[in-house]
Amino acid sequence: MAVVAPGGTDLSATPWPDVRTAAEEQGIQLVVAEQVDIDPREALLIATEWSTEVKHWLERGARPVALVVFRSPVTAWRLYYDLESISAGFPHTFMFEGARERVAPTTRFHPLYSPVPCPPPRPTGLPWPNRRFLVAIADNRAMPQVRDLARWLDRPREVSIRRTLAGLRYRPIARERYQARLRAFEAFSEHDDFDLFGNGWERRHPAVAADLHAASAKAYRGPARRTEILGLLAKYRFALVYEDTRFPGYISDTILDCFFARCIPIYSGAPDVAQYVPPSAFIDVRQFVTFPELERFLMRMTEDDARRYVDAAHAFLISPAFESWCAERFARDMVDALLQVAAA
Repeated sequence: MAVVAPGGTDLSATPWPDVRTAAEEQGIQLVVAEQVDIDPREALLIATEWSTEVKHWLERGARPVALVVFRSPVTAWRLYYDLESISAGFPHTFMFEGARERVAPTTRFHPLYSPVPCPPPRPTGLPWPNRRFLVAIADNRAMPQVRDLARWLDRPREVSIRRTLAGLRYRPIARERYQARLRAFEAFSEHDDFDLFGNGWERRHPAVAADLHAASAKAYRGPARRTEILGLLAKYRFALVYEDTRFPGYISDTILDCFFARCIPIYSGAPDVAQYVPPSAFIDVRQFVTFPELERFLMRMTEDDARRYVDAAHAFLISPAFESWCAERFARDMVDALLQVAAA
């Protein structure tokens, strides 16, 4: 039996190696659609996007199993906008909690956690006195504002009429946090020991004001590969962790990377984040009215204060609550869904 995923799915990236291993134990082969030549009527389909290729496989007789969406409404807006009709074609849907109310009643909803390899790496890093103050790891992204008339004249046009209307009808599509992230970078840009890593910062995004970009550029230290992130975080006391949006359950693995590196995350994102990770393990931006207030709190933190955050994060990583984040857990749930559909 073969299970296909749409072209572009990286089966070497977490959590797919775990899914492949768990599937093979059940006699199921997991492959990328463009790499196989099989009769679609003999294939099961896992869709990680809603593309022409996915539709083509379904039209040719592939049996849909699961819709799996790791992106937020900001970046996958078309899918979220049409989610009820799309999810109605799949027996199982794996998405972040905020999507639960929008999926079709005929699909089984699985709340999604950003999967990470388990067991987690042992927390490590420099001693607290030897760490630099603050780091942020983020790519240079921005969302043009509808009121910015200049963007409507761009070729290719940056502003989408369809996206704008979709955002009015389903608000999470429009709730991007890129500008909030930039303002946080600007607030700490005067610190010599605030460092920014990521891609695309060499040039200003057209939707970003020149002074706002200049503040980020001042702190920019270069790109960061995925394999380097833990090593970078392990050199800092704090990390600014700003998600793309505020959406229930949408929590990227960056906050976990901070825990692994014994770096205290300053978090802004999912409104229900405390239901997924203990509040004692991170600093919630919502507790501070202004950035100067946050800055004073950080500068006054002692090593003993910091140890309480780090110890809370470590206790979470070795607790049963962390198992929901494990790629192995996701793989088990996915293979169970495959077996259910195959047996039907």
